[in-house]
Amino acid sequence: MRKRSLHYAPLALLLAALGLAPAVLAAGDDKSGSKPAAAVATGKGQGGTKYSETCAAGNAKYLAHDYTGAADKYKSAAQMSPKNPLAFYLLGEAQLAAANMAEAEGAWKQAEQLSDSKDPSLRAKVLFVLADLKERQKKWDDAKAAWQAYSDWAAKNPQAQAFPASATARIQAIDAAMKQDKDYEIVRQRIRDSADGGVLTDPNAPSPAAK
Repeated sequence: MRKRSLHYAPLALLLAALGLAPAVLAAGDDKSGSKPAAAVATGKGQGGTKYSETCAAGNAKYLAHDYTGAADKYKSAAQMSPKNPLAFYLLGEAQLAAANMAEAEGAWKQAEQLSDSKDPSLRAKVLFVLADLKERQKKWDDAKAAWQAYSDWAAKNPQAQAFPASATARIQAIDAAMKQDKDYEIVRQRIRDSADGGVLTDPNAPSPAAK
């Protein structure tokens, strides 16, 4: 039987719903209500006009599904202001959209190191996408720890307008997935034992003496 995906929705839909995706940010519609979208989208006040314009150009390319072009713009912005986490966060989004998970993780790790309480909303976004990425990689223990970090940040920084309930739900889903993996491994081991000459039996079946 094929396993159901642990994700209840594609990341793009999740981020759009939370106001995190570059597409939403570029449109100036921050549904999370955590920070003026124009400031988040362009880096206004965080790295100068050129930085803002470069991030905005990257957002436009992202909207056009030119993820390579978007990544190039975000990399340029990151070089202009290497201590600003915004471009690294957006770069990770572009890399993920291009199916480059390793590159996305590297960019988001950089954003995680640079982000702090000066912009609690952006840090919440970074923690969110890192936790989701760990799920995609099926690194369950790391994913649980990442979701817990997101939840802790949300609890300590209510001004970030994050969603701790989402973290709780994801941790519960991961626990269920880990149990399912364990159950499947038991079945696979029984099949291997049977193939080696053993007899595959139902452990709940009554013994011959009980019949």
